[in-house]
Amino acid sequence: MSVSAVGAPTANAGRVSPFLNGGVRVPARSAFARVASKPTRNVTTAAAEDKRPSPYAFEKEMDGLEQQQLNLGGARLAAYAAVVGGGLAMGATVGGKVGGNAGRAALAVGLGAAAAAGVVTADKKRVSAAPKALWNGMMNRDPASITKAEVDAIGSKFGMNDMAKDCPEGVTELYDAYLMSVIPMGDDPVQGWEPEALKNFRAQLGLEDADAANAHIEVGRRLFRKRIELGDKDADIESRREFQKLVYISTRTFGEQQAKFLLPWNRIFRVSDAQVTLAMKDSASNLLKTVLAKSGAVANLDDASLAAAKQFQNEVNLSDADAAAVVSAMAQEIVVGKIEQAAELASARTVNSDYTAANSLLSEVLNFNKTLASKAGALPGLGVVNLFGSSFADKTGEAKTLFTNFLTQGCEDGTFSGELKTSAGSLKILFGMGNKEAEDVVIDVTTKVYRQRLRDAVKSGSLDSAESPASVLQQICEALQFPPELAAEVNKENYRTKMEQVMEKKSLTDEDVEALSRVRRLLCVPKDVVDQCTREICGAVYKNQVRSALSVGTEAFTPQLRDRCKAAKNKVRLTDEMALEILKAEVTTAFMAYIRVARTKGNKIEQSKEIRKMIYFNQTVVTPMVTDVTKAAAEDAAKELASLLKEATEAARKEEEAEAKEAAAVAAKAEAEAKGEDATGDDEKEEASAEASKDEVVAEEKSEDAKPDDVKVEKETYQKTVTLRSEMDSVASQGIYQDYLMFCMQGDTVTAPMGVQITIERDQSEFTRLAQLGDILGLNQMEVGTVHKGLADKAFRAQAEQLLGDGKGLTAERSEKLKEIQQSLQLPEPDAQRIIKGITSKKMMGEMQAQIAMGTLTIADVRRMKQEGVEIENVISPDKRMALFRKNAEARLTDGSGAADIESLSVTLPADLGIDPAKAKTELLKIANDKKRSTMVAAVAELRQKKVSDVVRSAKNLVACHGVSPDSVLEWSVKEELQDIYSVFANEGANETDQKNLQDALGLDDATAAGLREIVGAGKFQLKQDVADEALF
Repeated sequence: MSVSAVGAPTANAGRVSPFLNGGVRVPARSAFARVASKPTRNVTTAAAEDKRPSPYAFEKEMDGLEQQQLNLGGARLAAYAAVVGGGLAMGATVGGKVGGNAGRAALAVGLGAAAAAGVVTADKKRVSAAPKALWNGMMNRDPASITKAEVDAIGSKFGMNDMAKDCPEGVTELYDAYLMSVIPMGDDPVQGWEPEALKNFRAQLGLEDADAANAHIEVGRRLFRKRIELGDKDADIESRREFQKLVYISTRTFGEQQAKFLLPWNRIFRVSDAQVTLAMKDSASNLLKTVLAKSGAVANLDDASLAAAKQFQNEVNLSDADAAAVVSAMAQEIVVGKIEQAAELASARTVNSDYTAANSLLSEVLNFNKTLASKAGALPGLGVVNLFGSSFADKTGEAKTLFTNFLTQGCEDGTFSGELKTSAGSLKILFGMGNKEAEDVVIDVTTKVYRQRLRDAVKSGSLDSAESPASVLQQICEALQFPPELAAEVNKENYRTKMEQVMEKKSLTDEDVEALSRVRRLLCVPKDVVDQCTREICGAVYKNQVRSALSVGTEAFTPQLRDRCKAAKNKVRLTDEMALEILKAEVTTAFMAYIRVARTKGNKIEQSKEIRKMIYFNQTVVTPMVTDVTKAAAEDAAKELASLLKEATEAARKEEEAEAKEAAAVAAKAEAEAKGEDATGDDEKEEASAEASKDEVVAEEKSEDAKPDDVKVEKETYQKTVTLRSEMDSVASQGIYQDYLMFCMQGDTVTAPMGVQITIERDQSEFTRLAQLGDILGLNQMEVGTVHKGLADKAFRAQAEQLLGDGKGLTAERSEKLKEIQQSLQLPEPDAQRIIKGITSKKMMGEMQAQIAMGTLTIADVRRMKQEGVEIENVISPDKRMALFRKNAEARLTDGSGAADIESLSVTLPADLGIDPAKAKTELLKIANDKKRSTMVAAVAELRQKKVSDVVRSAKNLVACHGVSPDSVLEWSVKEELQDIYSVFANEGANETDQKNLQDALGLDDATAAGLREIVGAGKFQLKQDVADEALF
């Protein structure tokens, strides 16, 4: 494109524009790629890198003067001189013609000045024309292709050595347009070449950093205005991202230190340092991500690429933490891609399940994780990857399928190797599976493999030919690391399956038994498992027959049903113990059905009748069936017992013989020593005795030999083997037994016409059935005795309450009557006395409550009731007992009897009333102090009234109060009155102890008291009232 293309056509139209040969290039690859491939630092155009359109896509128009400046080019100064010279010449010519020399000079000067002014005006257009010319020269071109020489060439045409200094605004506008074009719009990331391209472009333009910084600030303002003007949420987010990219590119362009000075983002745009840091981090992270994706550093994990990536991280000044986030996310993305591909292969529906391709991808992932772990120090974020937070994190079903398929293929050869175990552990961590979930998968897979290996061993005959099948099974388990207990469960299931197969015909033949025995031997099935399977599978046939026989009831039960049960037991080869266990369960169910029906009846009699049906059912139906399965065991037990008894008898007989011989020898020796004579006669006697003993032993042996070996088993009338002991609690069982006992005692009833209830005579056989009911319910002798005793208690209590209900007490006649009732009911003496005592105590408590309400209760009543067993603490409230204590204490301290019994008041009385001794003592002191003062006042008042007997009484009460509370001191102002009280008390014949106590209570010293006693003893003391009476008579 020629320069004339931006202006009017000239003679130089054929010249080629210098802008066609650009030399400025942006980096063809990032610094990361350069380090990796080690090329020369050549640059290429931005268009080649990003294919961006030129920011100079339109032509800027020039006015006439700007066009002239462009056309003048280097001849501009000559043109200026010609214009000014022409003006002077024209002025001189015209002026000479008009005004002579003076006019010529003046006009020449004027026209020259006007020409010069026009030249100056035209020259100013250079400042605006030069940037426009440069713009038009770069139209539709890559700005990165311009060179400094081309810029200077255009500037020289306008007489400018440095266009950026002569017209900075215009050049800044050029830079502004390029800056706006290199900022990625929308979600496009920063490519990395932008800061270098801007720096090169600014250098070719010769633009100062301060002027370029203004362009960056202006672009930021436009982005900020765009966010405000659009007012759209999405546009706002997009504008923010573009602003973040601007901040990053600008900072990288000027350098961090210079950018802080030239680009005050905080002050102009009100953004914080944290926001600026975030913008730098996001753009640098995206740039690192782009570089890593292009180089394949994370995917390939070669040392050179990782080193280049680390260098690039340092170049973009990205922290290790932020770089680690990018690297780990990319590594996880690679892993997730392979995992999803494997999951897609695993879910494909094929005829034959082939997991090879999917497992190969899983192996690649595991190897990739191992490599990541080994390269952990080369680049931040390299390490073992898991799927947490990824798109595959919630696909637990697919992860479990992949894990299962991986283990299945790994165990195909029948071994669970250590390598497979390690890989499975790594996969478990990768998928985020829990220990329990992973273990379940491992168990499922190894169980299937164990079943297959076991099937192969049986089919091949290796188990049959093995000397020890257990060792073969153990080898299979060890190869698979399969738990023996789970293997035992599998073996049990196989044995159970075999038994179900042979039991399809509802019976077992000898061949079936032999086949089961073979399976048991090959699989090493223990006896308890065999018994369990036999009980559940073979026992089901017997259970059905038993259930049918029990369901017909008492009346319809026939020997044929019993025989069917025995035949079913023999067909399936059940042992007596197994049959009895099954029979117990079915009979228990039947018994509980009778009890449930009984509980629905409306009264006790109907309930007892239903229970009687259960007893009949037990005797008629259950007992024969239980006998069939327990007879052999009973006979064996009886034989064993008879054998033991025989052995014990034989041992006892031999011991008796030995003792008899020893005793006979001792007796013979003693007799020989004593008499010393008749030896011959004695020998004959001894021989005769020995012969007789021998005959007796022979007779006993013959009698023993004559006893038959067969032992007869006592036949019970009803069975006691099946009970409800474990099905019902003891309380409920005793309740049923008690109700039936009452039914036996009262007899049955029938309803006569008109609704009359008639009691039938008691049937004594009901008591036999009662004993059978106790055995059915599983009650022991103690529990049965408790029920009988409880009924006896109730009967005795009812009759005792009737006798003692009138409140007249327990007389001798009534005691004798109660004794007879007690003996008839066979009630123990302590229980009878307890009931009588309870009844009398109840009556007394009622009387006591009435006395408390009327206020007539005395301590004597309390003591009497306490002796008769009434618990005072439970009958009388604490407040009432304290009030009774206070009342008795006051009465004792004011009864005029003199010194009080301290122990009686402080110990005995509180004990009788059940009061705490400490509280009683505190209350007693309080009462004594109060009464001491009031008694003193009363004594003085009576003294003044000359009432001698009342004074003596008050003095004695004062002595009693002082005995309880000796520490309290009375204060009285008139000492003569205290002395008169003492004198009256002494004059009335008080003993020395009482006088001493009163002296202490009145607070008299010993001298005063001695003087008063001397006066009284001399007969000189006499009240004035007495003197007046004597004078009168």
